[in-house]
Amino acid sequence: MDQHSTTTQKNPEIGSATEIEASHPGESQSKFNAFLAHLPPWVSSNLTKPRSLKTLLRCWLASWVGFIIILPDASLNVLGSAGFFALLCSFFLPPNLPVQLFCFLMLTLVVGLCFSWGMGVAAMRAANAVRSTAHIQAVAAQIEQSIKSNPTFQADPSLALTTAIYNGEFLDTNASVIYGCFLGFFAFIYGLIRAYIPVLTFTSIFATIGLDIFCSFGPLIPTAEYTLLKTFLISVGCYTGIALITTLFVFPETMSHSALRTVCEQLERVERFVTMQGQLLETVDKETDEDAKSSLRSDLVQKLDGIKALLVAIMRQLNSTSGMISLEFSYGKWSSDDVKDLVDPLRGIIARSLGLESFSKLVRQYTGMLREHEKSARPTSNTARSTQEVSPLVQKIPDTYNDAHLLRQMTTYTLEYEHAHHLRIVDILPLVESATFELRNAIISAISATRTSLDNVNRHRWTQHPDVDAELMNELDHAYENLNTALKAFSENSENAKRMEFLKPFLALLQRQDGTALSKAEQEALPFRSLFVAFVLGTNLVSLSEAVISMMNIVRSTIAKRHKNRLWAPKGLRKIGKIFSGTGGSAEEADGGQAFGEDAIPSKVDQEEVGGVQGNSYKLDPDSRPPSNVLQKIMNKLHGLYHWCGTPEAKFAFKYAFITIATWIPAVVRNSANFYYEEKGVWALIMAQTTLNIYASDQVFNLVIRLIGTFVGAVLGLAAWYIGNGNGVGNPYGSAAVIAVFLPPLLFVRNFAPQKFLPGVLLGCATFALVMGYSWVDGHVVQFSSPGIGWSIAWKRFTLVIIGSTAAFIMMMLPPTSGRKAVRYRNALVITGLGSLYSFLISTWMSDAPLKDKSDSDSSSDAEQDNQKINEKDAMPGTEFVSTFSRPHLQSVRWLNNFRVRLLSLSDELNSLRQLTMTATWEGSIRGKWPAEEYNALLDAEGEMLVGLALLGGALAHLSDESRIAFMHDTRVLNPNLITDVMTVFSLISQSLRTGEPLHQVLPQSLVGRLLYHHYHHQHLHDGPINSSQRDGLTVEMISSLDYMFYATAIVAVFLVLKAADDLHKTTKNLCGEIPFQGFEKWRSQFEREHADRH
Repeated sequence: MDQHSTTTQKNPEIGSATEIEASHPGESQSKFNAFLAHLPPWVSSNLTKPRSLKTLLRCWLASWVGFIIILPDASLNVLGSAGFFALLCSFFLPPNLPVQLFCFLMLTLVVGLCFSWGMGVAAMRAANAVRSTAHIQAVAAQIEQSIKSNPTFQADPSLALTTAIYNGEFLDTNASVIYGCFLGFFAFIYGLIRAYIPVLTFTSIFATIGLDIFCSFGPLIPTAEYTLLKTFLISVGCYTGIALITTLFVFPETMSHSALRTVCEQLERVERFVTMQGQLLETVDKETDEDAKSSLRSDLVQKLDGIKALLVAIMRQLNSTSGMISLEFSYGKWSSDDVKDLVDPLRGIIARSLGLESFSKLVRQYTGMLREHEKSARPTSNTARSTQEVSPLVQKIPDTYNDAHLLRQMTTYTLEYEHAHHLRIVDILPLVESATFELRNAIISAISATRTSLDNVNRHRWTQHPDVDAELMNELDHAYENLNTALKAFSENSENAKRMEFLKPFLALLQRQDGTALSKAEQEALPFRSLFVAFVLGTNLVSLSEAVISMMNIVRSTIAKRHKNRLWAPKGLRKIGKIFSGTGGSAEEADGGQAFGEDAIPSKVDQEEVGGVQGNSYKLDPDSRPPSNVLQKIMNKLHGLYHWCGTPEAKFAFKYAFITIATWIPAVVRNSANFYYEEKGVWALIMAQTTLNIYASDQVFNLVIRLIGTFVGAVLGLAAWYIGNGNGVGNPYGSAAVIAVFLPPLLFVRNFAPQKFLPGVLLGCATFALVMGYSWVDGHVVQFSSPGIGWSIAWKRFTLVIIGSTAAFIMMMLPPTSGRKAVRYRNALVITGLGSLYSFLISTWMSDAPLKDKSDSDSSSDAEQDNQKINEKDAMPGTEFVSTFSRPHLQSVRWLNNFRVRLLSLSDELNSLRQLTMTATWEGSIRGKWPAEEYNALLDAEGEMLVGLALLGGALAHLSDESRIAFMHDTRVLNPNLITDVMTVFSLISQSLRTGEPLHQVLPQSLVGRLLYHHYHHQHLHDGPINSSQRDGLTVEMISSLDYMFYATAIVAVFLVLKAADDLHKTTKNLCGEIPFQGFEKWRSQFEREHADRH
């Protein structure tokens, strides 16, 4: 919910040194940087960011004033006993956001309280209607008698009524049942909101608190007291006003300014991402120590992973808030819509830059394989057979009979051939570094110039600097021209193209020494693996260049038409419901809106047509046919409801309602009502509700961090109270001073701590606020039941937190919902989705129908820009590849939208699954150790496969229809038998994880080996006449074309998928087991070796 806590989740791989640059040289600065290096990244980075410190100051001022308003007796008398609620709200929703977004989030809190107030009024009205009048009259008579016999009551007759009320004398069973029904029903609704719409968690929590208070105190009161929540709403209103004032006048920031600043920060990260590709290429130097190079490459890959995580996390946050940019007033040269127009092209830039990560991993794994082979190389036959499609990821194969003999042979032959002809990756990458140097530098310069221009627009919203603007515009134009020139020099289809530098060593192999062309069979012996790896970098740089040019076109045109600062009005209030529901127009806007159930919420692809057929129409009910009459339809709906009641989300909602009633009952039992009221039993009720989680692992993790947070908050609260007030009832000057000192560290942690620690942080801050607030209120407001001061508040708070958490823990165990089982089920679903996406892309590749509209190739520049916005709308980092500012045949890729939606859905599920896997380790190891390493290996393999599928989709998007169809008959990855094997492995792995059943040993151990087997088996079966498409081999013109570079990237992408599928297969066998087939592997190994030797 909190945007700052989301955006500041820095990846541990990105040290503070990469985020912080020394601004003042000197020894003191070096010591300061050394000190920062020992701090967590989220601490060190935010300690040195001016924007973070400004935000902290704003939040500190709002919280401090929120506490100051209860110090004067005049204001405290108005605020009442709940006056501390303003300080509490300042921790839950600090003003760390732009004013427009803060207003919307604060509105959710107020709406939740007001809704529960309304439901509480309805419950009170219904309960009073069923109260026994005779019982009320009897209690009134008893009160009159007690006044006559008790001198204290005679002095203050109203005290007798108050005592009777809070002793439970007016409790009525019928009224209590009404309150219980209201409380239970709406607790169930609020539980569903927490389970299915996590973005409304704060709304659910505050709505629950309001209803808890109304239903806990309402049954005690025999009359209509509809203003029970008045004091809470007054305090919330005061804090809202304070927060709005500080947001508007203390370092104010509009959403437009915040978004543009985020765009600049993202561009700086992309710039660093591209720069590190050059550093990676420089590590491949044959003259340096190999161990040192390997360590350096590993460090670079880890840093790239860290930057990738940060790019994706912040881009997702920008996506989720970009829909509200146009809903505010802003002042500056650019309107909010101008800033919003940058989100789509930025998304494309980040997507294409993340594609570079696949190249870095290929280099790391390929060089590692090469080192292992050189260390354990053995003499082999001089026969040098290879293939231009051998996977760049095939690692050194151990001598076990579980692996294909043919694959081991091909790997050994390929490595030796590359070594003999100096075509290893260490030989080729220096050429790649030289060939891409110009283009990489042009990209870096273009991004830097764009970032500088945008930063200038953002910084000078109130001032005019025509000279600076003109100079920056000239730099932007110069960088734009340089990038276009470098891109043309690299991608043009001519002998002078820069990419020919790393192609030349391979072009010489296509011809014999006498100048005649090699046959197709001889060409298949050529080692093109290093070339294909180089092609991956080339295609990604071309795609990234196109995306940067796309953004620069928008920036240049906007700067050209926006010369003066002015006031911009909002355009309208649209899509607010989607923002709150978490089901916005794009999948990334729905981040956090998906429940963590065993069955994922159906993705958008299930509601959209896929090839003219509804995606969810394939599944049939094996136990019954579709209902054909009204009665069957009704029963079918009831059957669906019955199954829904068994889902983790439904169980959570039922448990939420049950524990609410269970911890509420003592409040309406006459013998315990007074104790419940005096000891603040409602705190235990609230803690039980907020601590309850869907899965046992989440429950244990949250229990631990909440108890730690409560303890720390109590200690800090006690220290602050006694330092500022001593043993008295409260010193206003001491309290104001001490809380001013204690607030900054608390708010720093609240604003910038990682999201996973937020529950504990909130409980610690809330405990601090309760200790300070309740202690002051108790010393200055006359109350029927005194909660105490200082220590009395702290130990009661901690005890009630333990009671509520224990109740939630017990409820979680009746019965527990295993997060580990959910991890296994969700992995099965993700693998099914990956298999479906693989089949979709392969089907697209094999399609005879054109994938692009030729009529669009002559479209105007304006039409191209409109088409670009449509194609890139709702895209997510890592999944968008098409740029219309590219070659003419890249227009209107009609299948890409469906591909993007599928990829987005899988990416979202992988992100949530990683979090679920992390928390699943907290369930303990009662029945045995949970194999967390294997499940993390599954996630890694699924992530690698997603990268491969994204790379494949991008390559297909760039291929012309003519080249795609021409190459289709020359590639082995489209062998129907291989496709059958791949889909079989996908299906069986998913089924094994879903059911827990073991896999059979006879399944293919290596899909790459199966690819080679099917190819050579097909060749020997069809030695007869071949068609014209098979008669011609590669030519110099063909391999030099840009289309072939993207085709080669598609081949590498498929091998990435096959390698990841093999890893999934191996890990699943380790998890679920393997059914042996006695003698099969020995016979298969012998059979393959014999038949391979014959050929």
